[in-house]
Amino acid sequence: MTRMAIAGPSDIATEAASLAVAEGGSVVDVAIVAALVASCTEPGVCAPGGGGFLTIDLPSRRPVVIDGYMTYPGIGFSGEVVAPQVWMEYGGGVTTAVGPGSIGVPGTFAALGAAHAQFGSAPWAMLMEIAASSIEAGFPLSQASHNYLVYSGEPIFSVDPASRAAIYDGDRLKDVGDTVLYEGLAETLRHIGSEGAEVMYRGDLAQAIVEDLSMRGSDITRQDLAVYEPVVRDPLRLRAERWDVSANPPPAVGGVTFALAMAELAGQDDPGPADWASALVSAFSQRAAELQPGEGFEDDAVRLLRRAGVLSPSTIAVAVVDESGGAVSASFSGGYGSGVIPAGTGMLMNNGVGELELGGKEAGVAGSRLMSNMTPLVARAGGDVVALGTPGASRITSALVSTVAALALGDDLMGAIEHPRVHPEFGDWGVRVAVEPGISADFDWDVRRYEELHMYFGGVNGAAFQGGVLHGHADSRRTGSTVITP
Repeated sequence: MTRMAIAGPSDIATEAASLAVAEGGSVVDVAIVAALVASCTEPGVCAPGGGGFLTIDLPSRRPVVIDGYMTYPGIGFSGEVVAPQVWMEYGGGVTTAVGPGSIGVPGTFAALGAAHAQFGSAPWAMLMEIAASSIEAGFPLSQASHNYLVYSGEPIFSVDPASRAAIYDGDRLKDVGDTVLYEGLAETLRHIGSEGAEVMYRGDLAQAIVEDLSMRGSDITRQDLAVYEPVVRDPLRLRAERWDVSANPPPAVGGVTFALAMAELAGQDDPGPADWASALVSAFSQRAAELQPGEGFEDDAVRLLRRAGVLSPSTIAVAVVDESGGAVSASFSGGYGSGVIPAGTGMLMNNGVGELELGGKEAGVAGSRLMSNMTPLVARAGGDVVALGTPGASRITSALVSTVAALALGDDLMGAIEHPRVHPEFGDWGVRVAVEPGISADFDWDVRRYEELHMYFGGVNGAAFQGGVLHGHADSRRTGSTVITP
């Protein structure tokens, strides 16, 4: 049995992943379980009917990114779509489209299935059974989920009776630690385990999902699910001092923005937080000016990366590293959440085409990938390897730039993750920089200072094999969990 370091958003996710280690699972198998359980047990923060990415870097294999992000629905659709817009105070105020018509074609199980087919060693059904067993009797509501549901519970997650029943006790939103149970979800996972991920796209589960959602105003069709495929991509490759970094390539925008910022820092002597802020302002400004959602985005992203000298092409994050140097970073998202559960499945669905800041419904054609900020990455230097990922919307880029820059300056994993961060903010005021305590640098922009390290700046989870030692760290900005298996 290979020893591993596992980092994720909760004890329930890392403990389930540890069971996969005990059953002889590979580092990819273990990441599959951790990512799936986290997706199922962080309501609002994520959803099993969502999508995401796995960055996989194994010894003697070329690193790859498996893209299982959501796609635009509507192939062969004719009818009316139900996707009302709601406003909530979360994050200073956000408007998003929700309901059945906001759901993108989910890619989570396609991505996990593809990862297992290429890199797995334990039986697929066993991995799904571990996940099903871990959530069958319910799970405690996490702090991160509760923080979001305080704002989103009523406008988004209370409309569908199955969704409301899981997170409300009568008219009261459940408290942190109260048991949440999605009826039918464990059975759905077991069905996917016995029939394979295909059943979600071309089997009876696909039929049941489409039949239910179409009656409620969704434009997801059987054709949308039948043609969905995960895509195996070459990662963006860049250098940060001694670290070779593999990150998420286009059409995801998060890895592009990360690469642009890191390219600005390359060659600088001991760049500090003021330099990080400058690089991030530049990267986000280039993104806003030159990368618009829709047709042609991927070509524009590649041109922008080449010009920068990079020549290779709400959210949960888990990281797993084994003692042979294999590493997986996985990030999955359900957007802000549609609030919809297809009847009998227990499976919350995403609102990917309702995320207006990423283009919304009109930004793409049916079958094309939605835009994503997610950037799971792996960094390697000689025999050392680190896997990193974080939630945080646009702050994903800033959190990972700060963390990788601190690693490059010689911080250990914990020090790099806990290092104070900066994040550029753009608005009617122009540009300002949000800054955590512990940074005294002078900035070229107005500064919005926080009094303590804050979950606004992300929640990086990291696992590492450095100097022959396995270790992991979960960001203190959010509740998280790490396990080093025996």
